[in-house]
Amino acid sequence: MGTFDEHPRGALHAYLDGELSLEGSLEVEAHLAECGACRRELETYRALRRLLVSAKASAPEAESALMKVTRSVRMRRRRVYAIGGFGAMAAAAAVALLLVPTLSNGVVREVAAVHARALDSGRSVEIASSDPAAVGRWLSARLPGAVPPTAGGDGFALRGARVDSLEGRPVATAVYQVRSHLVDVFAWPSTEKDMEPKPSVAGRWTVCRWSHAGVAYWMVSDAGTDDLKALAALIKERRT
Repeated sequence: MGTFDEHPRGALHAYLDGELSLEGSLEVEAHLAECGACRRELETYRALRRLLVSAKASAPEAESALMKVTRSVRMRRRRVYAIGGFGAMAAAAAVALLLVPTLSNGVVREVAAVHARALDSGRSVEIASSDPAAVGRWLSARLPGAVPPTAGGDGFALRGARVDSLEGRPVATAVYQVRSHLVDVFAWPSTEKDMEPKPSVAGRWTVCRWSHAGVAYWMVSDAGTDDLKALAALIKERRT
């Protein structure tokens, strides 16, 4: 690259924050297309940011500690290779994970994997419709007792549904879209108490577990925690 001698380490945060000019952003993206090391470093920064959002939502003391970790990572990013490469970044991410309440890692990874497979296969929906009644009938014909989806709104659009397997059982999956992000919402009848969305991170995916009014939910997307909580609030409002 013309501007960067080796790696644009000092520019990655500015790129992630949208602070670079168009020319600077294009130059960073060109480097990222060829440099796996910088792609991994950028993904680590993104993961730390998602963890910070999660910490803010769940515990003020966790947010404060995680902000210190993140600031430390920013200060050391120019010499990270000199002290062990991505080991320092991985250590910071590991500390951050300990500060944020986590869900069952195995199930979180399974939820993320189901979502990723659907996207990779190009079959994010088996029925494409924005009509919740039509989608509900389609689900009920394939999975008796399936929880029908709610209509979209507030920036969320219902795109359709499919039937997946999660934790060894079939589940109804409603698919919504917010901006350019697809959100999978797995739902099934449950007797558990109401629970607010609890976010976790699996690679590039944000995963939320929650329950409301006799229905248990898993949600997953590459959208942020705020978007998932907003969709949960919309579903709650329309199921009340």
